[in-house]
Amino acid sequence: MKVHIINIGDEILIGQIINSNAATMANYLNEYGLAVEEMKTVSDQRESIQNAVGQALEVADIILMTGGLGPTKDDITKTTLAELLGLELAFHQASFDNIVRLFAEFGRQTDDRYKIQSFMPVGATVLINKVGTASGMWFEKNGKIVVSMPGVPREMQYLMQNEVLPRLKAKFQMPAIQHFTLQTMGKGETDLSDMLEKLETEQLPAHIKLAYLPDTILGKVRLRLTAKGQDTDLLKSELNTHISTMKNILGTLVFGEGDTSIEAEVGKLLRSQNLTLSTAESCTGGNIAKRLTSVAGSSQYFLGSVVAYSNPIKEQVLGVSKQTLDEYGAVSEACVKEMAVGARKLLNTDYAIAVSGIAGPDGGRPDKPVGTIWLAIANKEQVYSKKLQLGSDRNRNIEMTTSTALNLLRLLLIGQEIR
Repeated sequence: MKVHIINIGDEILIGQIINSNAATMANYLNEYGLAVEEMKTVSDQRESIQNAVGQALEVADIILMTGGLGPTKDDITKTTLAELLGLELAFHQASFDNIVRLFAEFGRQTDDRYKIQSFMPVGATVLINKVGTASGMWFEKNGKIVVSMPGVPREMQYLMQNEVLPRLKAKFQMPAIQHFTLQTMGKGETDLSDMLEKLETEQLPAHIKLAYLPDTILGKVRLRLTAKGQDTDLLKSELNTHISTMKNILGTLVFGEGDTSIEAEVGKLLRSQNLTLSTAESCTGGNIAKRLTSVAGSSQYFLGSVVAYSNPIKEQVLGVSKQTLDEYGAVSEACVKEMAVGARKLLNTDYAIAVSGIAGPDGGRPDKPVGTIWLAIANKEQVYSKKLQLGSDRNRNIEMTTSTALNLLRLLLIGQEIR
């Protein structure tokens, strides 16, 4: 079954907004076993809309559209579709009643101006949008389905979940589909592929696919297994078997499942072991603390941070010796080790993470080029350190350093030997 998505809006084409609707819709459809064959964005022009829909009708079974259903003159999707499909418009009382209800909830009243939005194509199935004023429309022609929804993400999502997907499921025999995702950190997709080559070539059946999804900013790779068939329980059982194999092969490279983050997994480990953490950050500017505190309940284990951006603060607050700074500089193993020890003592925590480096895009020198970053983790017994040599992208360097530091702490917490 072929599905096409058409998003309408000049604001998308000129880059004024990001087209998040297409990704959200594709994700919904994927969960129902429907694969999107093509996505297209077109302008708020009658000819553009008609051409896009006309072309899609020639090859697609299902066409899902968003945008152009508002009350203003530039919203022409409804009239354009009616003209293309040979339908007249007529006042639709239920759509107007919905507008009246929504306005009343905000203490406002409607008038005849809002009736314009309630004229709908005769013959279409009207999809009442309970979270917005623009109703959706479901058309069927020659065995093809065309659905038009508002472009406001929240409203599109409501109609997809409550109207469109249930109708598609009732109308078509959809295949069962199951996904399982492992989150990994420590090796790139090429190395992971080498490690999993035997699994892919000899063990995975044709109806189960493995996808490598690298995140070059956060420094992780998601491994997603997708199984398609008719028996959901059988697919789940098969996935569990192959996931277990992957975990055995990859070992501690796997830090979590599903959509979990490295900061969430570190938080679970700290909480389960009743341990506390602090940070001393220079080049990351508090980003490690930000990522840690993005997790609900992090106050149970994360006590605080010192953003020591200048050398005097490293000395006066964290206790880094002037001799260390003079001899080795702030971007050095010696400095971050003293920062970590100082932060742990100052904030009285079981562990402390410290980072210092040259995030870029400038500030490097021959012996310490841009992207040179040192990190350290201290507990009461020992201080562990690691040198990173990254690129010149400042944001990526900050996020990559944060992820690497958190992953190093995770490995320590699970008893992994650090080299």
